Amino acid sequence: MTRTIKLRYTETSGCIFIDKIAGLNTHTPEHGQRGCVEVYEEELDRKLFVVHRLDKATSGALCFATSSEIAAEMTRLFEQHLVSKKYLFLTDKPAGSLEFTYQSYIEKVRNQFVSHKDKDPNAKTTFKWLKSLGRFQLWEATPHSGKPHQIRLHAEAKGIPILGDNEHGGSPFYRLCLHSHSLEFTLRGEHVKFETDIPVWAKDGELNEHEEDLVVAEAFQRRERLFHFSELKEESLRLAHRELDTYRIDQYGDYLWVYWYKEEDPSVPDLLRFERVAKKLKKKILIRKMLNRGDDPNAELLWNIGQTQPSWVAKENGVKYELRSDTGLSPGLFLDQRENRLWVSAHAQDRRVLNLFSYTSGFSVVAAMAGAAEVCTVDVSSNFLDWSKRNFTLNGLDPENEKYEFWNSDCILFLKGTVRRKRKFGLIVCDPPSFGRSKNGVFSISKNFDELVVNALYCLEKNGLLLFCTNYEKWNSGDLHLRLEKLKREFSFKILPAPSQGMDFELPDQEPLMKSIIIRKN
Repeated sequence: MTRTIKLRYTETSGCIFIDKIAGLNTHTPEHGQRGCVEVYEEELDRKLFVVHRLDKATSGALCFATSSEIAAEMTRLFEQHLVSKKYLFLTDKPAGSLEFTYQSYIEKVRNQFVSHKDKDPNAKTTFKWLKSLGRFQLWEATPHSGKPHQIRLHAEAKGIPILGDNEHGGSPFYRLCLHSHSLEFTLRGEHVKFETDIPVWAKDGELNEHEEDLVVAEAFQRRERLFHFSELKEESLRLAHRELDTYRIDQYGDYLWVYWYKEEDPSVPDLLRFERVAKKLKKKILIRKMLNRGDDPNAELLWNIGQTQPSWVAKENGVKYELRSDTGLSPGLFLDQRENRLWVSAHAQDRRVLNLFSYTSGFSVVAAMAGAAEVCTVDVSSNFLDWSKRNFTLNGLDPENEKYEFWNSDCILFLKGTVRRKRKFGLIVCDPPSFGRSKNGVFSISKNFDELVVNALYCLEKNGLLLFCTNYEKWNSGDLHLRLEKLKREFSFKILPAPSQGMDFELPDQEPLMKSIIIRKN
């Protein structure tokens, strides 16, 4: 299994350039949280050096050096103001002049950056009006120095505070509309220029009048900045996650799947919005209402845009999956498990693998493709097991091969039977629902956690690995660690870090909805 969904970057002249998304710190803000440089170091598996910074809320061109020598030279260029930097920003305030330069003295006072006009200046910015975008004005800013919050402070001082800059007088907006558009310099005799895509809010004045449309467009552009998703037409990834509270949007190949969380049905404007998205991305759209419709069996739960089919095939990192619109509230693949599936693929070879609460068996498929010695798949639903077998077949795997087992069983009962038979596995994947009903009773992760994990550990061989995942909303990652630590009185094991969530989901400083943890049994 090869990673297809990769972070986008440009490498030239000993530098790595990225188009940073808003909301991501340049480097780690505190222990245990990754910043932008740590994210890209992990992806590229190499050391990167920070040579300048962007504020967390600012998007756009950011440069890292690939060696300490290049870092020293780049730092000198920035310190001597030999790097040309161009920024774009929006304001909702009119300007008296269309082009001007502003200077001031900037310092930090009680954890806040402030600007003084009555002191010798240490910061200088040139501003140029570009055009009107509806009720907003688009400006270009060229900083001739590199003080923190410089453009923001100078824009505020000249009466054109940046839209969304609550700290420096800007009107409320869904984000800070400040973008680092380009970097240009000469390094070791070579002319280097990196220019980013223009942000959606700097393109279309009509779009700016409809904030929800703009937020959706920016969510898509964020995935373009991260992954160049427009070239991943057959792949599966999340296109809108927490940008909006009321729905999520996933791409599954030719289809977009909308998880609709509003109590009311999609309105005509909502459906027209999705129709515009479908036309622009050349996708079909299925909108699935996620809330309980009560006792009305005739209530509509699914809306479609385009010539949709009840089933289709899409890929995730090159692995094929069958998706369906006629079975349950999800189409058959939970995309927040993508990084975990890559991890399983990397650790499954020659191991006996057990996949509990398997659903449509994405974990089982990647384990089998990675060369697992055995793959045992367990789910309480026979329909999901049939679906699992079709996913095996799609990827050239014979589900009837003796290496592959499919058990229609309650997972805790299966584990208890496995303990009695003294059967052991080298890798166990356990991704239980928060709550579920079956003919054997009610399952609740809050009540059955200890019983589930204890029995799984009894089935795990020495040095074996257990990947445990939950999206139970009342627990955070710390709660999961604490519950596992209590079990060390009965078992000897080490808790290992799970793969970081994909950047199309939560940012590194956000608590993930999907919590994952890895245990290695001693």
